[in-house]
Amino acid sequence: MSPKFPEEMKRAGKNMEARVEPVTTARASLLDTFRIIRTVMAPTIAKGVIKRRSSMEALAQRRDLDVKAVRLMQRLRKTYGRGPLLVPLPFRPQLLLLDPHHVAEALEGTPMPFTPASKEKRSALAHFEPGNVLISNAARRAELRPLHEHALATNERVHPFVEHFDRIVREELQALLPLADTGVRYVSWDEFSQPWFRIVRRIVLGDSAREDEQLTNDLDDLRRRANWAFAAFANNGKLKRYQKRVAEYLRQPEPDSLISRLPNRAEVEPESQVAQWLFAFDAAGIATFRALALLGCQPDEQARAVEEADAAAADRPFARAVLIDAVRLWPTTPAILRELTEDHIIGGQTIRKGTGIIIFAPFFHRNDERLDIANRMSPTTWFDTESKPSEGLVPFSGGAAICPAHNLVPTVASLAMGAILSKATISVVEPSLDPEQLPGSLDHFEIEIRLSNRQGAAA
Repeated sequence: MSPKFPEEMKRAGKNMEARVEPVTTARASLLDTFRIIRTVMAPTIAKGVIKRRSSMEALAQRRDLDVKAVRLMQRLRKTYGRGPLLVPLPFRPQLLLLDPHHVAEALEGTPMPFTPASKEKRSALAHFEPGNVLISNAARRAELRPLHEHALATNERVHPFVEHFDRIVREELQALLPLADTGVRYVSWDEFSQPWFRIVRRIVLGDSAREDEQLTNDLDDLRRRANWAFAAFANNGKLKRYQKRVAEYLRQPEPDSLISRLPNRAEVEPESQVAQWLFAFDAAGIATFRALALLGCQPDEQARAVEEADAAAADRPFARAVLIDAVRLWPTTPAILRELTEDHIIGGQTIRKGTGIIIFAPFFHRNDERLDIANRMSPTTWFDTESKPSEGLVPFSGGAAICPAHNLVPTVASLAMGAILSKATISVVEPSLDPEQLPGSLDHFEIEIRLSNRQGAAA
């Protein structure tokens, strides 16, 4: 990263503020504060910020909770204007952003004065990755972030190990292809997730981790506890067991695994860095399964992805874009959090150090008062980028703290889609999806797709 980058981001933030003024920071009424807690914050937390809860995902889809949250945010913007809205929570005031320009300012002003290491994030992630870059101070972050960027090839559209990853993906997803006797297979999330996590373990840790389901289970248990953040005690025994197991893989990293590109030094706390990769690949699997459902309800778009899969190139722009748009439609990180490291003027008002910043991604991604693509798939939006902060479109966040796997995840997902589409035609069994009016919530636990043999597909 260029040494000038932080200074350039500061200037960008100042210029952005100049463009959007005059606006004012308003204070939410007590009634609206209650509505924000009930309609935006509580459902987001209840669904499981770190590890998804199937019962709450089902409830969110059944009751259109994400749509209701977007509608409330639209009303708040009309009531208070487009300036940031101060939500006076006891002991922990939060600034709820309502305008894309302030989204850009917050993301481009990371890590100073908008640190990603908010109190909420630190209390949650400390359960399973206490030394991770995401919850580090600025100095520590400057040491760790380049290590992630190197390992994940953040600035390369296609990872150097892509051929190896493609082989892994094809081997593991072979189990999902249509049955030889019937030519059909029905695939649920449970059935998709099993080979997906084998893929993840092999990509991150190496082929020897393929059958290490206990590692995944231990991390899942720690993540479920992390959902409760500061309200739950850490399970230090399980954390140590997980870290000890990861350390065994780190001692002799396999060639072409992601950990082979990460220094195995105590001061790096590699176990905490690797935990984030394994955690993030869970969300990547959810997004990939949703992307398959999107293609399953749109035959013309599926045909385009099939052509790309048959070409078998390492870079698959259309499939990548479908994955990114699936994350836009149903964000796997619905609440992007920041915290002010110093007093800062936003919306013409000084906001105090320590104030939390909330970017509620579904509002910006699905705001049908501003976006004509709000409720339909739009892969063309993502042919040349993975983030558009100035438009509020941030499926992989943005700025200096953009997800370091913003190129790797779409690559692996596109390989997975290609492995399936090169052999099978997809249709959606559950739920019913209208491509012109996609639902605000899509419960991946409920999705079922039908794979049938493609006529003329290579054996």
